[in-house]
Amino acid sequence: RCDATDPLCGADGKLRDAPLTGEAVPRLPEGVEITNVVTIDLSIGKKTTGGETGTINLGLYGSACPASVQQMLDFCTKGILTSSKLMLEEGYGVISAPVKLTEGGGITMLYPNKRLDFGIASQSVSYAKMKRLNKAGEDFVPQTRPTSKEVDVISKEPVVRKHDVAGLLSIPSNGIGYGGSGLDSDDEAYGSSFQITAAAVPGMDNEKRRVIGQVMDEESMAVLARVASLPTKKGLKGVIPGQNAGPPLLRVTVNDISVKSVASAAAASE
Repeated sequence: RCDATDPLCGADGKLRDAPLTGEAVPRLPEGVEITNVVTIDLSIGKKTTGGETGTINLGLYGSACPASVQQMLDFCTKGILTSSKLMLEEGYGVISAPVKLTEGGGITMLYPNKRLDFGIASQSVSYAKMKRLNKAGEDFVPQTRPTSKEVDVISKEPVVRKHDVAGLLSIPSNGIGYGGSGLDSDDEAYGSSFQITAAAVPGMDNEKRRVIGQVMDEESMAVLARVASLPTKKGLKGVIPGQNAGPPLLRVTVNDISVKSVASAAAASE
């Protein structure tokens, strides 16, 4: 089996002859506008051993599905908060923190060459690392899933396009916080927050998932292809026997995120 840190190492454990170039950048559907660009900086493998870095630029369909896009923007910036704000302050008997992709976020599940699953595997673990603690403590309370009121708005937004190409940003039908098995604890509720397709995956339409954005450029598509081709972990917490999906063998984490409106993004590129 090839070394997973080698960019030529494929999901099947064999070396490729040449680096991946990525699929074509998705075409913007007719009548759909990009309102925001989210730039996600990733680390692949351990920084201490010279791990790789990569950037994925995502354009969001804010006009077509405003509530879903706003939830995505919150998750990437200030975080999603479903508990009382008082819980964010010391002295109330419990402590909590908004759940956001920049605090312990990364790829939690990889479907090789098909789709990437991003999220926060454990809110308590992420909180402990953020505060430089051994563990969060018994007084830590994770954020629950978004309220039924918010879910009602998001679930009624239109289906913009099918999952028919690589490079599409997809969320669960009820929005971020409602991915996974449905049996996950509150601490793990955001483990499967959104996915990015690395190929056409019609089955995602059958799962009632909805596309709310897309990859914006060739460089991002190349990074997507590289990450999607990583080998996956085996064992008790890895794949189900007979399947090849699982956590990536090399840890893929979110280093930083920036968000720009289309106007400011266009100005920055001039």
